[in-house]
Amino acid sequence: MTDALEDHFGTVSIGGRPITNLRFADDIDGLAGNECELASLVEQLDKASSNFGMEISAEKTKIVTNSKESPKKEIKVNGQILESVTKFKYLGSIISDEGSKPEILSRIAQTTVALTKLKSIWNNKNIAISSKIRLLRFLVMSIFLYARESWTLTADSERRIRAMEMRCYRRLLGISYKYHITNEEVR
Repeated sequence: MTDALEDHFGTVSIGGRPITNLRFADDIDGLAGNECELASLVEQLDKASSNFGMEISAEKTKIVTNSKESPKKEIKVNGQILESVTKFKYLGSIISDEGSKPEILSRIAQTTVALTKLKSIWNNKNIAISSKIRLLRFLVMSIFLYARESWTLTADSERRIRAMEMRCYRRLLGISYKYHITNEEVR
């Protein structure tokens, strides 16, 4: 795959470095600045794959655009048009045309489930608060923070993250919102 991508110069850059793909085992996430560039990248990968007797699966390959306009160009593999979707799961994270919002909402939901499953620990008066906080950080927050380095944060998503964190601490400490205790006091 390195040979196929060697001559492809993408317009997507991270930290000033052009990036054309992200790879993990046999999963490849191609990055392109426009549809023509993406079509060229897919074509190069398809040719390189066939040189080694491999095929790109058109059923498993999806296109997500981060544009307000729908894709105009049909990108094909083995004569089949690749499906354009609004989101898909890649290495356990949601890749979406809405940016990081669906992934953050998914992580909040997963964190809430984990928090609820540990209810017996949070309600146990024989466990020190310091131990509960450590358990919260290791068992619950690690679920929430998985793959966070790829998130694009907006003011709304930052607000949701802070609210989720406070929900965790309030649940751990047994503080209901009806008690009118401020978040500053909880911290």
